[in-house]
Amino acid sequence: MKKEIEVKIELTPEEFNALTKSFRDFHLERTFGYFKEDFSNIKEGVFPRIKYVEGKRKEIILTVKRKTKENARFFEREEMEIKVKEKENIETLREMLKSLGFSKEIIFEKKRKNVFKKDIIISFDKLPFGFFVEFEGEPEIIDQYLNEFNLSNRPRITKAYLGLWEDYRKTHGIAKENCLFK
Repeated sequence: MKKEIEVKIELTPEEFNALTKSFRDFHLERTFGYFKEDFSNIKEGVFPRIKYVEGKRKEIILTVKRKTKENARFFEREEMEIKVKEKENIETLREMLKSLGFSKEIIFEKKRKNVFKKDIIISFDKLPFGFFVEFEGEPEIIDQYLNEFNLSNRPRITKAYLGLWEDYRKTHGIAKENCLFK
């Protein structure tokens, strides 16, 4: 189990393109998020998911994230992950989570490029509804990189992309639950 501390910043398409113009190897991540029918696991701070990563290395990762505390400056959670070797197991994993009472499945896609530095992971994310950069590391290091990218004065997003998608759906009157590229 590891502690995950992160901050997201929304970018304009122009900012995103300027920051990522030299990148060529974005990969598609398809996340299958699981919820109880009444979404009570969100209130409990428990979020199980299966992440399928396409790209140079195809991966299936079973993850449970658990919110540890409320924090307006950083999104903090415990994260438990295990990589699954067989691609065929994704359907079995989906059924397992549903049988454990997480009967509601929402599928979410993003195109991501991770930049690994010695003390932080910076992820550039293109989603069907916007562009974001995510900084994951220790709080003081995140603040340092926000300054370096001239983003320290921007609103911090301290929620998961699925929560942002839910907000976007409500604002724009979108009925579909899944967040997929067309």
